[in-house]
Amino acid sequence: MAEAKKIRINKVLREFNISLDRAVEYLKSKGHEVVARPTTKISDEEYQLLFEEFQTDKSKKVESKEIGEEKRKEKYPSAVKFSFIK
Repeated sequence: MAEAKKIRINKVLREFNISLDRAVEYLKSKGHEVVARPTTKISDEEYQLLFEEFQTDKSKKVESKEIGEEKRKEKYPSAVKFSFIK
């Protein structure tokens, strides 16, 4: 039988912008036993639980990154290229 897809929890933490403790506590509250280590692999079902709960955190992270990029562009506009006439 094919084994279910597994993903390392540290990848999920970066994706949803949440802490390891927060993810582990949430999964425990839903009846899943997860070792609190960044290299722990979680199942597709556990990933879906985290996705449903923390997708708003993910959208906030993306929105924050976009705002940061805009502010950086305002603060450091591209250097104007000058051509020198000989």
